[in-house]
This record gives sequence, structure tokens and C-alpha cells, in this order.
Amino acid sequence: MPKKPQQPIVMIHGWGTDSQIWQSLPERLSANRGQDSQIQTLDLPGFGNTPGLDDYSEASLINWMAKHLPSKCYLIGLSLGGMLCRAFAAQHPERVAGLITISSNLKFVANEQYPHAMARDDFDGFLSSWAENNQICLKRFTGLLAQGDTQQRPLIRQLRSLESTIDPVAGGALLQLLGSLDNQPHMAQIQCPSLNIFGESDGLVPVAAAANIEHSHIISGAGHLPHLTAADQLIDVLDNFFERQSYRLDKQKVAESFGRAAQRYDAVAQLQHRMGEQLLNSISNHQAPANILDLGCGTGYHSVQLQRRFPQSQVTGVDISPGMLAYAQTQYPDCTWLCSDAEQMDLATGSQQLIFSNFALQWCDDLARLAAELHRVLGAEGQLYLVVPGPQTLLELREAWAQVDEGIHVNRFSSLHEWQAALTDAGFDKVKLESNLVTEQHQSVRELLLELKNVGAHNNNAGKANHLTGKQQLKALYNAYDKFRLPDGTIPATWEIISGVITKSSLPNL
Repeated sequence: MPKKPQQPIVMIHGWGTDSQIWQSLPERLSANRGQDSQIQTLDLPGFGNTPGLDDYSEASLINWMAKHLPSKCYLIGLSLGGMLCRAFAAQHPERVAGLITISSNLKFVANEQYPHAMARDDFDGFLSSWAENNQICLKRFTGLLAQGDTQQRPLIRQLRSLESTIDPVAGGALLQLLGSLDNQPHMAQIQCPSLNIFGESDGLVPVAAAANIEHSHIISGAGHLPHLTAADQLIDVLDNFFERQSYRLDKQKVAESFGRAAQRYDAVAQLQHRMGEQLLNSISNHQAPANILDLGCGTGYHSVQLQRRFPQSQVTGVDISPGMLAYAQTQYPDCTWLCSDAEQMDLATGSQQLIFSNFALQWCDDLARLAAELHRVLGAEGQLYLVVPGPQTLLELREAWAQVDEGIHVNRFSSLHEWQAALTDAGFDKVKLESNLVTEQHQSVRELLLELKNVGAHNNNAGKANHLTGKQQLKALYNAYDKFRLPDGTIPATWEIISGVITKSSLPNL
């Protein structure tokens, strides 16, 4: 599978250094992305060889970035650079494919409302030190960059060997800006996939700040510069992020695909219906929940079964596909239907006592956001009954396609561990999941592909090339799949089924 991002990557350093601070990270990323990757570093105004500015306000820096960044790119920002990248992503969402920050707080200087940052007195001391002797200030700052890291002493030596070029006026102005920046208003405006990396023992940005920021990852044993002292760990995290972008779903395509499949879905979705009925039978008849959500209801096949099972309950079928819901409305006109994205439902907080979801939530990209939304919508002691495919699903098809080309032909499915972690982090206190392998048998690969198409479950990745599969590719696929053929002549298709019951606590999160 290709690992390179579709857009270039631009890396922006923090205060006190220029782009030399990245050291070998750009080269290592480039090696992992492939020969066609575009990775560049950008020196802030007055740093490195970049001319300074007359105005160093946040608005001026954002305008400067708009002139110097590609039309669309991934941004990787370190400390101050990360804070500026967040502001840019919020104000120019169409230009940022993805955002990664390293050791970047929402506020660099603490106040009563935001305590997990540098104390105001300490920061003011830096300002005074810069005005008196910027070289002594930088030396002190170098010590803080390395503070807490398990490799503190060699890191200090490495940093002192750098010969960063910093204009004194620019250094003072950007230090002032660092003390005044506030990313908090920007967070809700950031639309792109994001990742926020923190060092566990950072002496400048307390690791407690990570609790205030979604999509955070903590590098154990590292200080403010994990890319220098824990490079292997950080590279793995970055590679995982970029791989996920390759598999990112286009939800509009997902909705349209299922809409086209609506009329034939029930006739071919035998596995999906079988798993759903097992899940339905696991619900106790004594629960009698007032409100039930069939999340990802599709044709309403299980919505109407839930309504018959619990006639006193209000059952609402929710789906992202208008086409599916239009079909469900014609089949079951007395039911209640809602077109909504599972990651952002138009439902009141705590309004549901039971959420039933069968083969639907795998179409959500952001597990953390999804889990938080499920937790929000469920009331105290509410339960989520869940079935989703796991990562071993269609492993034969995935392996066969890998013999044909480097394209993405099979969606990526999250693991039981990933679901467990996301649901637990969202506040669910009882997460009981299990994984089982189920093998379906087909007469031919063509039959399997047609079935996937007829249930709307073929590939809908945002990064998928927009071209038709040719006859030669299909012939090569059939030949590659043949090694899996069973003695009876059929071909197998493995499905990993992750299922379980998740309960929300009756107590509020502390």
C-alpha cells in the first residue's frame, strides 16, 4: 500500500531555533513516504534565511503563512510553530489536509482558567532575559528544551552544537507573540484530521495539557523535543497517522453508495442480518427502555424488529444515507427516521437508553469523536449494543489485491483494542467486547465482489483513485485469490466480527 500523503508536508519550527531543530526527521519521513514525497521545512520570519516582518501579530503571521505555504498541505508544527499551524488550519481549512503538532500547548503561559502551562512570572523572566542578553536567554532556553528528557545531557550538547540564525528583533517579537497566543478559540474550527504529540516529561509544556486536547499522543520518557530523543517512537506515530489518511472515508460517497444499494440490500446482506439478529437476541426483554436508537439503521430491517420487541419504546432509526432512509420510509412508514452522522447526531444529550448498531459504525473515521458522541447521547446506565467488522475482515481479498497493484481496495477496520480504548476514554466504565472469525463461502471472486457492491460496502476511501478496475486487473485478482480456494471449489471470505455490550455509568465523569 502507498504510504505517501497526497499533499506535501511542511514543517515549522518553534521559538529559539530555526529549521535545523528538525535534524534528520524530514529525511526519515521522506524515506518512509517514498520517492515522490514532498517534505519541506519553513523558517519563521527573522529565523534562518527568512526575512523579518514589520508586524509580528498573529494575523500578520497567518497572512505570511498563507503566502508561503502550498495551496494544500499537511502541517507539522513544533511548539510555537504548532500553535501557529493550529491558527492557520482554523482560518484556512481548505488549505490543510492534516495537522500534527509536537509539544504545542493551547496557551504557552498559564492563567487562572488555564493552569497547565508556564507560570507568568517565569515567562516574564524570559522576556527580560532576552532584552538584556539574548545569548544568555537562549542558553537558558536550551536547558529547558532538554529538561526532563531521559537523554537530557546529550540533548543539551546536541542543541548547543546548532548554529541557529535568529534576528534579535524577530526573536523578541515572536517571544512576545508566544506569550499571548491562545489556540482555545481555534480548536472547534479545525476541520482536518489532527494529531497532537506531547513529551511525557516536557519542561516547557506540562503533559497535563494533553488532557485538554483531542487526538493527543504522549511519548514516554521524552521532553520538549521527542523527535530528537525518541525518534523511532515518533516516526511510528506519524506513519500511523499518514496511513490512516490513506484510508480516510469519503462520507458522501458512503451515503450515496448505500443509497444506491437500498432496494437490493436486504436480499444479499445475509451475514449482516444474521449478526444483527444475534445482537438483538442478546438484549434482555426486561429492560424496556423508553428510547431506542438504531444507529446506522439502513433499510430499517432491525428498527422494526426492535419496535416489535419493545412496543412501548420510542425507536428511532438513524442513518447517514438519505437513500436508505427513503427506502426504509416506504417499507415501514409508521417508524421514526432521522438522517444524521453518527459522529454528530441531532439528538439531545442523555436522551437514549439503548443504542443498537449493527455493521454501521465502521464507516466513522474518528473513533474518539464517535465514542464521545455515543456517550453524550446515552443516558445514565444506558447501553450500547455493537457489531462492527475488525481488521482481519476480507483478509484474503486484501492480500490478493496486494499482488495486483498498490491501490487501496479494501477499507481499513479498527481493532478490538482500538474500540476498547476509544470507548473507555470516552467515559464508558463497562466495555465488554469480543472478536470472532466467521468464514463465508462464495462460488467465485466475482460473486464476492458483486455481493460487496450490492450491500454498498465496497471501497469508499477519500484517497482512492477515481478510475474503473480494468479487465486485466480483475483477471490478475482472480488468479491471486485462487490460492485461497477450498477443496470443495469455493472461495472463502473471512470476516472478523467485533461485538459486545457497552454500559454508561450512572455517575458523572470526574
